[in-house]
Amino acid sequence: MHGWLLYKRTPADDYGPRWEAHLLDRPNGKALMLPLFRARFARVDGVLHIVGTEEGGRTNTKARPSLWKQSWLAAQDPADALPFLDKVSLSSATGFSPEADHLDDDPYAPLYL
Repeated sequence: MHGWLLYKRTPADDYGPRWEAHLLDRPNGKALMLPLFRARFARVDGVLHIVGTEEGGRTNTKARPSLWKQSWLAAQDPADALPFLDKVSLSSATGFSPEADHLDDDPYAPLYL
């Protein structure tokens, strides 16, 4: 995605200083995706690597939000991130391999009677 990266300090509370990252459509504009909380960054292979936590929805009003670890790469030119992405090995984002789609003993397969 193309956008404006805003990295700012989270408002002070009793948990100490923290940072958050937002991707906006323009300076002071609308958010393009969910922000990263407790964000930190490092420069890796010519790109900015931002790691944080994305907060999802709640199951009810008293529940805590779902938290997902998230990572962003920010670069002026997307081609700058390719050497870094070549080093990443990810078998599957869901934890399942493509071979698992055709297993006969799949416990999550529909039950046909």
